[in-house]
Amino acid sequence: MKTYHITDTVEFNVYPGELGVCVSGGADSALMLYFLLKFTKEPLHVFSVASQEKLLRNTHAAINVISKCTELTNNYNLTHHLAYVPAQTKQNLFLIPMNFLSTGQVSTVYTGVTKNPPFAVTETFTLETLENHERDPTVIRQPKQNDWYMPWTNLDKQDLCAIYKQHDLMDTLFPVTRSCEWINHEWDDPGDGHCGKCWWCEERYWGFGKL
Repeated sequence: MKTYHITDTVEFNVYPGELGVCVSGGADSALMLYFLLKFTKEPLHVFSVASQEKLLRNTHAAINVISKCTELTNNYNLTHHLAYVPAQTKQNLFLIPMNFLSTGQVSTVYTGVTKNPPFAVTETFTLETLENHERDPTVIRQPKQNDWYMPWTNLDKQDLCAIYKQHDLMDTLFPVTRSCEWINHEWDDPGDGHCGKCWWCEERYWGFGKL
């Protein structure tokens, strides 16, 4: 294992062997993929889920993120594995990476989960998050859990924004990411953009100051 200090306080580990990384198209997983491509030349397996319920918009963002990360790092040593599903559930979200782990095709899978903003902040959001039990901002979690590595699990979106800025990625990588989870809500369809009203858009705006 090699450890890289991407800030004075944030470490990023690169584990041995072929690695898998879950890329949703959001700012969290995009940053994770960028550092993996920057720090290792080993083959990477990139996992994404194409949700018919979301009109495949998350897939468009994931492809844009992968394209930009390879361009920025000049590292194209990856294979993109895309699962088409009717709806994005937690089970099908991790179905392919779990299979790769069980068959030994990858040694570790990276996921970009972060902690939530403080509860005082999220109480002002339009929608309630469904992820407080996994992203509770008051709980300190171990980034490495068996074969899964979550380098951002104890960071929130404002912490990630600071990393984006320190590595000069706000004008290159951040603009191609997409965090919106709009699904037939009462407000207007944002297309491939951001609705600005769902929980994930509000979290993104809180963290980065823009959508």
